[in-house]
Amino acid sequence: MDFFAGSGTTLHAVNLLNAEDGGQRRCIMVTNNEVSEDEAKTLRNNGYQPGDTEWENLGVARYVTWPRTKLSIKGVDINGNSLKGEYFTTLKKTVEITRNIKQIALNANILNNEARKSILALIGKENLPQNLLKDNSHYIISEKYYTSIIFDLSYIDEYLEELNENNHITDIYIVTDNNSVFKKVKQQINELLGLISKDEIVKRPMADGFAANCAFFKLGFLDKTAVSLGRQFKELLPLLWLKAGAVGPCPKSANDATPAMLVLPQNKFAVLVDENYFVDFKERLEEHPEINYVYIVTNYEAGYRAKISELNVEHTFQLYRDYLDNFSINYRRS
Repeated sequence: MDFFAGSGTTLHAVNLLNAEDGGQRRCIMVTNNEVSEDEAKTLRNNGYQPGDTEWENLGVARYVTWPRTKLSIKGVDINGNSLKGEYFTTLKKTVEITRNIKQIALNANILNNEARKSILALIGKENLPQNLLKDNSHYIISEKYYTSIIFDLSYIDEYLEELNENNHITDIYIVTDNNSVFKKVKQQINELLGLISKDEIVKRPMADGFAANCAFFKLGFLDKTAVSLGRQFKELLPLLWLKAGAVGPCPKSANDATPAMLVLPQNKFAVLVDENYFVDFKERLEEHPEINYVYIVTNYEAGYRAKISELNVEHTFQLYRDYLDNFSINYRRS
């Protein structure tokens, strides 16, 4: 859970991790809808105030968090075009690749040590430092580096024998101005050393999106008196769904009228609003053993305890007491 969601990176990362290992992790993000200081100044100069559509549309939730979440799941940009690029995952795969063998088209017979140092400088000291070059070096092979070079092909047999003991070499430079000789030597090296086994990071195309769902809610304050009187049931229903594990689509109240009871096997929770319907409620629950969250609306503690003792349900809650207790500040029920 990320209480300061910002651009929505936490959920994005959770979706990527789920895609890697087939997980079913869930993420709840909370963010305000603030605009930047410069945007606020511009909006005020144009006569807009917080709450205006023009203002709210530029807030971080509506302008950044929500679009990023939705579009990354779908794998498209704001214009509906497939996203370009790839994600780097934590997975690796072993691939076989050929060695990088390059020709340096120079006459090796006229190269002195200074010229050879210049060639090594072009290759780069991180690949082959110049201090590996000795007077009259015919080739360079090092256990510490993945790059090798042969200057004098008259020593090719000796070079190949030593190269065979250094299978870690991946990049090889051959100094010769004869193309046919280069091709022959290249073939000899490939036949001698074969392919390289290399671990590569598995990448995931952004256009693939994610097998995920998302739901957006506006989080606000409810009047505790209205809640305790049961007049905010419609507003509380998404929260009850979340507490029950957010299974299936978030249920919606058909109208403003509060039902006597609500049994939702597809969401694995049920709510008893009118205690007079407890017998019917119990029978319905017995028909749906998959329901493991039950909310019972009652102010009578003993009555609540008596009812849940008759139900074979793992998680039960007393409304609206449990809700009000959880969302009260600096309050402890004796």
